[in-house]
Amino acid sequence: SVAVAVLYGAYRMAFVDALTGLPNRRALDERLARSQGRVAVAMVDVDHFKKFNDRYGHEAGDRVLKVVARELRRVSGGTAYRYGGEEFSIVFEGRKAESASASLEAVRESVEAARVKLGRRGGGGRAQAVRKGQSEGEVGVTVSMGLAERDPGRRSVEAIVDAADKALYRSKQRGRNRLTLAGATRA
Repeated sequence: SVAVAVLYGAYRMAFVDALTGLPNRRALDERLARSQGRVAVAMVDVDHFKKFNDRYGHEAGDRVLKVVARELRRVSGGTAYRYGGEEFSIVFEGRKAESASASLEAVRESVEAARVKLGRRGGGGRAQAVRKGQSEGEVGVTVSMGLAERDPGRRSVEAIVDAADKALYRSKQRGRNRLTLAGATRA
């Protein structure tokens, strides 16, 4: 019916990121607000995205985000969200950080192995980002990740996301393309 189509369209506009097709920040906030008990949250950031966008253009940057989203969508046991810009989040309900970290490592490796085809703008000259195993006109991309779980000293979802964000920042400081777990806290 028309009413169902309108409602579905409104839902998609409100809760789905148009570029990547992933649930968006609003959907993430709603999910976290309802979360009870054990939950682990990963913050994921595309490495050197601004430099990439400046060098190859926004169209190529959009392709990178789509490829990263495609790989994150495949994460085992978690749900990926587009957080905003080049940041994503993955929620693991009912899982401890240690068990979620294996799924995150696998998806981090799959992002690293993926290839992004460059448009016309990026086709001229040998790209600096071209690494072993890549061909002309395509580049690889990596992501840095931070992971935190609810524990006695980190009960609110805001505290979990903040801890995951700080762990992500440590991944960036330590050379990128890695996962860092937030340390446990005490009440």
